[in-house]
Amino acid sequence: MSQTRFLLAAAVAKLRLEPPSHASARTPANLRYQRTRSLSGSKHPAMAQATGSDSMDTPAGHEGCGSDAKPLSPPAGAFSVVARQSWSPRWHGNGFGRGDSKPMPDSLRIMQVVLSLAPGGTERLVIEICRRLAPGVESVVCCLDAAGEWANELTSLGIPVHALGRAPGFHPSLGRAIARLADRYHVDALHCHHYSPYVYGLVATLLGRGPGLVFTEHGRLSDQAPSRKRRRINPLIERFGGEIFAVSGDLKRHMVAEGFSDARISVVHNGIDVGPPVQPEDRARARRELALDRSHFVVGSVGRLDSVKDFGSLIDAFAFASGTRPNWRLVLVGGGPEEEALRHAARARGVERKVVFTRFRADARRLLPGLDLFASSSIHEGLSLTILEAMACELPVVATRVGGTPEAVADAQTGLLVPPRAPQALADALLALAASPERRRAMGCAGRLRAIQHFTIDRMLDSYLTAYRRQARVSAVPAVAV
Repeated sequence: MSQTRFLLAAAVAKLRLEPPSHASARTPANLRYQRTRSLSGSKHPAMAQATGSDSMDTPAGHEGCGSDAKPLSPPAGAFSVVARQSWSPRWHGNGFGRGDSKPMPDSLRIMQVVLSLAPGGTERLVIEICRRLAPGVESVVCCLDAAGEWANELTSLGIPVHALGRAPGFHPSLGRAIARLADRYHVDALHCHHYSPYVYGLVATLLGRGPGLVFTEHGRLSDQAPSRKRRRINPLIERFGGEIFAVSGDLKRHMVAEGFSDARISVVHNGIDVGPPVQPEDRARARRELALDRSHFVVGSVGRLDSVKDFGSLIDAFAFASGTRPNWRLVLVGGGPEEEALRHAARARGVERKVVFTRFRADARRLLPGLDLFASSSIHEGLSLTILEAMACELPVVATRVGGTPEAVADAQTGLLVPPRAPQALADALLALAASPERRRAMGCAGRLRAIQHFTIDRMLDSYLTAYRRQARVSAVPAVAV
């Protein structure tokens, strides 16, 4: 059955199917999709930790960059989400929404629906959301695929993580499994990250007791044209309610090209814990860990070593720029399927001894103070957390002008933007900044200020928490006859 036909069938079936009872939904063995398993022994999620202390208004700790730094303009594509109203059609009785009404809860329980918790930017963001939501907001995580290496970070806090072990293809039973998990934990809203979790989360809201729905699209896997299939499906499925977000204005435009309505999408930029300013001892420690010293000029990047990051172009650019400069080094922090090919490329370009592969590092941010420049060669980005973290560490950024990157990096102010798949242009930008320590320092200070003003995790969490509360209210109001 196609996704479109299934969603229509689910909507009709919803009118005559009783939702699963609480009694039958509490035992994992009762889940129809038998691969479901919990990675936590606790029956209920623990209280999430309180929000961190970094401020989006006052650039505390920025004194090291000088007092003449001026605020930069807001990132392009920024939209307010506080005033946007939710489209959530409610049908009478067992239609859309809960058949029985309940009062607005004093606390919230949110299920984060993801592909997995394998190392990656989206996964790190989901973990931070779970850890930092305000007191009274509890979390549970549902992974469509395997749980992933980072699941233990949440289970160690008492936050349940369930892995559904999805097989290839479209499986309506996954939607039922999510619905039963949501009912088991009395979930107020689902927050689905990426498109597949959104589709299954939507099915779950139709088949279950009607928790609210929040969908965030984080990025694209390639720079290919919008999918024709999604252009047909998306105008239909967006009518079933929920709130839709993109992490950048560029990604919102791509979603509109794939059939979503412009008015249905709000932009919430990713946010980070900016942290305190980098100190000289941080730089010295990072260089020791990288086996580098003060004489080296270090270009670095952080990310999964896969084709969308196009680290091959970065190695080519580094080879062009470093030339006969023996003190230049390139540090690539991350692991992935392209590692061997990239090592071969470094050998072929004659820079094997200048390129440092650290493989995956859970503490990758600790290495950023050891860099002189941060470089991103991606062919597409939603809104890169590593770029934001580099800005927070007062690093100038050289990056490709793709996705949401121009919304983070102010060209010629906090870094330089170049075309994608253009190693020579990337090399020229590296050389331009290498030649001017003063310019690098000014860009680094401006970048940190920009991160503080526009890209804090508190600002992002405030937007999502507002959406959670709206969706919880929508799912809790009495049904209205139409």
